[in-house]
Amino acid sequence: MVVFKPFSPYMPIHAENVAADPYDVVSVEEAKEIIAKQPNSFLRVDKPEALQAELSLEDWGQRARQELERLYADELTVRPSGFYVYRLTRNERQQTGLVSTFSVADYETGRIKIHEHTREKKERERVEHVQATGAHTGPILLSHPPHASLKQILNSATEEEPLFSFMDERGVLHEGFMIPSRELARVMMIGATIPSIYIADGHHRAKAAAVVSGMGGGHSQKNERTHFLGVLFPSDELTILPYHRLLTKIVPEEVEHMLEGLSFSYEVTEVDELVLPENHGVFGAAYRGNYYRLSKRKNETDLDVTILQRDLLAPYFNVEDIRTDARVDFVGGNRSIEELQQLAQVPDQLLFTCHETTMPQLMRVADSGGQMPPKSTWFEPKLKSGLFIHRFD
Repeated sequence: MVVFKPFSPYMPIHAENVAADPYDVVSVEEAKEIIAKQPNSFLRVDKPEALQAELSLEDWGQRARQELERLYADELTVRPSGFYVYRLTRNERQQTGLVSTFSVADYETGRIKIHEHTREKKERERVEHVQATGAHTGPILLSHPPHASLKQILNSATEEEPLFSFMDERGVLHEGFMIPSRELARVMMIGATIPSIYIADGHHRAKAAAVVSGMGGGHSQKNERTHFLGVLFPSDELTILPYHRLLTKIVPEEVEHMLEGLSFSYEVTEVDELVLPENHGVFGAAYRGNYYRLSKRKNETDLDVTILQRDLLAPYFNVEDIRTDARVDFVGGNRSIEELQQLAQVPDQLLFTCHETTMPQLMRVADSGGQMPPKSTWFEPKLKSGLFIHRFD
């Protein structure tokens, strides 16, 4: 069983002025520009380095706390204890999720399944942020196999007047609702019928929540710090885009060596435009305005990002650990083809484009206790931070 615990969220009065993209998809410079236009942007809390440079980790956390306290006073209001709904709509596609707090104990015992290792530096930052603010400010994206009864409850709640409703700059409609209190027990009972759920995005936030929970001295169910904020979506409603790889400091001889060596196990074709793979086992490569389609001759069940690492990055460019190799950057699949082509025009950059990882693949890796390479999935649209805040101090 998985524990769904109701909570009393702090929510903004003017959601469209506060809501912000997750801290890890916004650069410091982008955050500064956003804050200049939206003074109450939640990036003030989630990315305080945009307000004050060269802060120690402790001072960084305290600045985040100060900004959150200001929002508590000026913009945030506490809502009744219960379960909530977060719906995102773009074009005709919707994803409707349960906003709840989830048990650290379920995370530690594997009922909330992971598919990615955390990085120590990023983990320390998230621990400091959660501990300093006394709150979980960005929801963890969770998923579960479709569940008809839960879907019915969520959809029924969206028939009521929304608590917030706004269109973001990308044309995504964000809406929030409260599930009627009469459904409280039913939602909790549904959790008891679900053997496990999956972290889709937010491994560092989940790990930080677990670490901070341990700092509280125990795992009492009455202690709010033993539960963290998440939004749980059915797996068939989530959209995953590919995560491409960009190598820097590349010389022509390396690319020539790769293309020659791959000819035994790949069908290598030079093409007129950037390849955005539509099938598993196919990659695009772009270097100095030249474009290639790399199609693996033998079918494999491994993730495409795993195949790319094993067949191309490691043997031809000596990339043994993409987590730490300074030559490797990651490019989210939300980039337009024009933006991707511009990256490939930089003389020393080599771009590899990939096919997206699927939710069944992600769940299969998590079920087996395996680990996916970092930056294997780009979920779109992104959940906004600052719409639901779980305060535990």
